[in-house]
Amino acid sequence: MKKFIQISALLSFLFLFNVAASFGQSQFGTDVKIPFAFNVGDQSYEAGNYILKFERFSSGAATLTIQDTKTDKTQVVLMNAGGEAPSNEIKLVFDTLEGHRYLTKVRTPSRSYA
Repeated sequence: MKKFIQISALLSFLFLFNVAASFGQSQFGTDVKIPFAFNVGDQSYEAGNYILKFERFSSGAATLTIQDTKTDKTQVVLMNAGGEAPSNEIKLVFDTLEGHRYLTKVRTPSRSYA
């Protein structure tokens, strides 16, 4: 009986840990058409269709995965929560520097990431 209680307690603990971990994360993914060439860090992209996946973590960090639909090339970018105002929907923010566009922020309904 004691062994049964120990196993039940362990399984309950693992279940609660998984539920808590899933509440700390949020994912979003979609296909987007970006009508201009752009850069993310030192990686350049042509205008075209991309699959973007955004995953938030409870620590305030997030990852943005960019997949080129033509080449299946994938880049994962680590982003940190910023102090800018959130958006009603997920928005990509591009800044222009010396004629080149750079993805600099992702705005979500809960916060912004840079």
